[in-house]
Amino acid sequence: MDFSILSLIFKIIIIVIIYVIIFTALRIMYKDMKGGGKSRRNGIRNYGLEILSPGNSSGLRKGSVIPVKGLVTIGRKPDNILVLDDPYASSYHAKVYIKNGDCIIEDLDSTNGTMLNGEKLIGKEYLVSGDEINIGSVSLRFI
Repeated sequence: MDFSILSLIFKIIIIVIIYVIIFTALRIMYKDMKGGGKSRRNGIRNYGLEILSPGNSSGLRKGSVIPVKGLVTIGRKPDNILVLDDPYASSYHAKVYIKNGDCIIEDLDSTNGTMLNGEKLIGKEYLVSGDEINIGSVSLRFI
């Protein structure tokens, strides 16, 4: 048997394997980039509430992020997800939740109201990245 023909066949096979690997890697990178900010789990984007100013709430630290995965309740009562030690926060002040892939904030008829981008929130509103939420002396940014 001629080893030069066998050598040529192995070279071609190795080149084909390398091209398949490169093509597969490029396809995976393209799908990741095309997905943008969406996570791979269920195609749901990751949302969060960044603490801009913790106010009087000793349990909060500036710069920390509370992930929004379903429902986040905000208020003074300890059974809320985000507990605020603020005299201007109601027991159950507001809630942030995901519906159909969008994030919504809703004021729960609080006494002193919820501010969204400097305006009093009435009912519920869709949140967009960068929105600022103020409850008493606590400031949050939606990310």
